[in-house]
Amino acid sequence: MKLIEILSRLTSEILNRSEFKDKARKKSTDFTRTRKMPFEELMIFMLQSLKCSTSSALRHFFKDIGKKHISMTQQSLSEARAKIKVWAFVHLFQLTATTMTEYCTNKWHGYRVYAIDGSKFTLPADEELLEHFGGLGKDKTAPTAQGSILYDVLNDIVCDAALEPLATDERTLAKNHIDACRNIAPTDKKLTIFDRGYASFELVEMLESEGIDYVMRVKSKFNKAIDGQTKSDGNVWLEQNDKRINVRVIKFTLNSGEEEVLITNITDKRMGKKAFKKLYFMRWPVEIKYDIVKNKLQLENFNTRTVEGIQQDFFASMYLANYVASAIVDVQGDIEDTRREKRNKYQYKANINELIGILKDWFVYAVAQDDDSYKQAVLDFILVEVKRYVVPIRPNRSIPRNPHPRSAKFHHNQKANC
Repeated sequence: MKLIEILSRLTSEILNRSEFKDKARKKSTDFTRTRKMPFEELMIFMLQSLKCSTSSALRHFFKDIGKKHISMTQQSLSEARAKIKVWAFVHLFQLTATTMTEYCTNKWHGYRVYAIDGSKFTLPADEELLEHFGGLGKDKTAPTAQGSILYDVLNDIVCDAALEPLATDERTLAKNHIDACRNIAPTDKKLTIFDRGYASFELVEMLESEGIDYVMRVKSKFNKAIDGQTKSDGNVWLEQNDKRINVRVIKFTLNSGEEEVLITNITDKRMGKKAFKKLYFMRWPVEIKYDIVKNKLQLENFNTRTVEGIQQDFFASMYLANYVASAIVDVQGDIEDTRREKRNKYQYKANINELIGILKDWFVYAVAQDDDSYKQAVLDFILVEVKRYVVPIRPNRSIPRNPHPRSAKFHHNQKANC
């Protein structure tokens, strides 16, 4: 059974469980009367995350489920989604993470390799959001949230995620991810990669106590002993109060001429500078994942202006990001086999833009359809369509950071018709 089929069927099954509905609704009286959009349909509508005007999205949805004669106002939709706990979307997102982790087992030297990274998310201009999450920009008036994910870089899985106020620093969120990591593939060895800015004695101590191997980029002046290390591969002691931790320090020069400094608790000397340089840059897919979530899934084009609504949209997008990744897992082998026969210069992969468009068009049919044979036909069609659209994988490409990004791509939250 294909991974996208497993996720689709599990999602449908859970949405139709009475115990899930009971936990997801805020009051026992919610979703008890006959509504234009009952609980199960509302959840599917929100998971689909159509980034167009609400009226257009509703028209498309009702047409897709065979209720094109039904209409619903934006106010009615807002009132309905306010009755659902954020927990429901967290639960469904975690379902994708645990299922994919069981199914996808790519490792590096026996390790599951994770990257922890944070990113700021621009929110709609609203006083309630500004008060709760905080703001950036001139006079800090632009509502902004701090996001963070724990990402399995070799298996393309968002394993844990959080969206918190700006006052919550990234190290705190990283510690929460490490707590969550205990229950992810509990018997596997784990290695976590951190960018600079995360390094602290407390975080290193926590990783050591949890038995998690790590590679952490550090800034200059983070620690005098590290700065004073003249060897390209040596050990120093980190000290704080009466505690000491021995760390391995790896130093190498980037193509730009800048010196890169990594610390790790991996002591195997068979892994030298080249191995660690390659390992550190294995974290790059987490940057790509944020690009997918922000620019291709358009997470920041929120469909709500409430704190709970923002959280709902965030975890719905995390669910959808993993759902998209599951389709890539399913088709990549077939794409490679087809291209191998053609002897192309480059390897090929699914075109993520086309893939997201296909899944957005067919998600409702894949999850809401009761007829199993029809649902299977839809899922098969999705994968056939995805394999039609491929792009070459060009090695050693890099995308420079934009020092002046647009502060608010969806500042006015304007949406076009679907």
